[in-house]
Amino acid sequence: MGVPFLPSLSHGQNPRKDPQQRPPRPIAPPHLPAQQGFRFTATAGLNFIANGKYNYNTAVTMPDGSATSYSGANRTSGGTLSLGAAATPPGALRRITLGFDLNFGGLSVAGQRVIPTGSDTPFSQNNLNSQVAARSLVSSQWRPFVSPYVEHEIGSILQNRLRLGYEYFNTAATNSGLFPVGQRGSPNATYSVRFLQRSHMIRLSVHNDSWFDDTEPDQAPPKRRTGVVQEAGVLIGTDASLVVFVRVGPVWTF
Repeated sequence: MGVPFLPSLSHGQNPRKDPQQRPPRPIAPPHLPAQQGFRFTATAGLNFIANGKYNYNTAVTMPDGSATSYSGANRTSGGTLSLGAAATPPGALRRITLGFDLNFGGLSVAGQRVIPTGSDTPFSQNNLNSQVAARSLVSSQWRPFVSPYVEHEIGSILQNRLRLGYEYFNTAATNSGLFPVGQRGSPNATYSVRFLQRSHMIRLSVHNDSWFDDTEPDQAPPKRRTGVVQEAGVLIGTDASLVVFVRVGPVWTF
């Protein structure tokens, strides 16, 4: 008997396994939020006021008892030391932040006029301006003030959170004393100057967090975290005032 003929199997019938075949890529997990729970920050920093507008009201009482008053507005620069706090709620409101800054300092009014240009006065304006400037240089006349704000997170830039919001400035200062009416040896008049800075401002800020208990990118961060936040931004007032600010401080999430 003859040996039966066995046809060879084609490659289609017995496929060879490609040794370079790569396993399928793992499916990427869904996006995990970078922040969970309630967020609270406490910051300290500086405000650099590049172009601040203020109003003034000057009252002068002459030696004979007659009184006059003058009002006007000026622009100048200045700065404040700021201590602040802010809170961001969880859930649907996690992009909204409410906060406030407690500011110490204000605009530099030393050397600024407190009588409108061209005013006719029964006293020496130079003597009055010099006295106001001297007292302003000794100590800041601006009272500490609170500036509340609200922000909304609108995106990110270079791994920093970008926020847009609103802030309100409202602060006042007083300066009062005596000044000679005319030449040296002339009787003194009394004066009182009230300064007022008030502005509605658009707030644009950038925030960066550094966490002490950082996690892997594909893992959800724990609700309880502690870190350091760095902030910087600008305030643009409806009166064309401009403020540049920087902040740093601890941040917690719960």
